[in-house]
Amino acid sequence: MKAAVWHGKRDVRVDEVPDPTIKEATDAVIRVTSTGLCGSDLHLYEVLGPLMEPGDILGHEPMGVVEEVGSGVPGLAPGDRVVVPFQIACGACWMCERGLMTQCETTQVREQGMGAALFGYTKLYGQVPGGQAEYLRVPQAHFGPVKVESEAADDRFLCLSDVLPTAWQAVSYADIPPGGSVVVLGLGPIGDMACRIALHRGAGT
Repeated sequence: MKAAVWHGKRDVRVDEVPDPTIKEATDAVIRVTSTGLCGSDLHLYEVLGPLMEPGDILGHEPMGVVEEVGSGVPGLAPGDRVVVPFQIACGACWMCERGLMTQCETTQVREQGMGAALFGYTKLYGQVPGGQAEYLRVPQAHFGPVKVESEAADDRFLCLSDVLPTAWQAVSYADIPPGGSVVVLGLGPIGDMACRIALHRGAGT
């Protein structure tokens, strides 16, 4: 398959790489139909280069169609359309049960002192091959992927992978009172979504 592969600082290429396969019972493999390019991917292009290795596949905002599922993934079947969140979480550990999936104890990258593993994002977060590729192995697929039943275009749902939950969490942390004012610094996708969510949740200005 083709994938966006990191080769060095400011050196990302589209390469032919091996197709992913099922490795664990809780894995799925999806055919990627759309994937976002996150602002944090730019850190990998330069600033976080020392934490990358040549051959790392980038990307953590994918969606697509399930091609294959492991025996431990009862909720998905080939042909299902899914959005895949950027963090990899089990849904059953102490942290996940408390809604802290980015600190999942099952996928936590302890040797780096970090939280849950992430797709396509450095040795700090498990060096899991990412979704800027034709196919993606999805660990913990019994919990992570969000099934999409609608026939609407991918761009209607792609923000569920990172943009919408990241912005929602930012607005939650701000704890804006009903009718209150909020300042959003920066109006990229996250900032734009934060504005919409703040208004949806009752901000005044």
